[in-house]
Amino acid sequence: MNNERYRAIIIKDGRLLVMKRERNGRRFCVLPGGSIEPGETPQECCTRELAEEFGITIKPLRLIYEIKQGLTKQGFFVADWISGEIHKTDAEEYTTNDVSKYGTYEPSTISLDELDSANLLPIEVKEQLKSDLKEYGEKLDRPFIKFECSWN
Repeated sequence: MNNERYRAIIIKDGRLLVMKRERNGRRFCVLPGGSIEPGETPQECCTRELAEEFGITIKPLRLIYEIKQGLTKQGFFVADWISGEIHKTDAEEYTTNDVSKYGTYEPSTISLDELDSANLLPIEVKEQLKSDLKEYGEKLDRPFIKFECSWN
């Protein structure tokens, strides 16, 4: 199992792109992305994952967060939404028959006004993102930082 993942932070028209999830009776959302494949750059990983899971074309601009959660490292890119409309694709997340194991996936957006009440995980990323939106605005033109996270 690959322990290196990359995610995109995409804000368009005051809305944040998220993957809404339901698993084991819990409802939450995460920033979109996934595991890097052999020979792939982090930017290519982000671009591929968003095309596969959301059906959109993006351009990763800059890495702003790197988190460690146990043995997993995740990088978070500020990215631009270039083209396409979000929708369920034929990705494994949507076609698996084992919902009891993996839960459900729904590509979506949330208003930045909803961020306080959204169950965006990991919570440490949500809190850093809220703080950075206040300090740097929607462009998130901030220096790169690393921090540790728990998965709540």
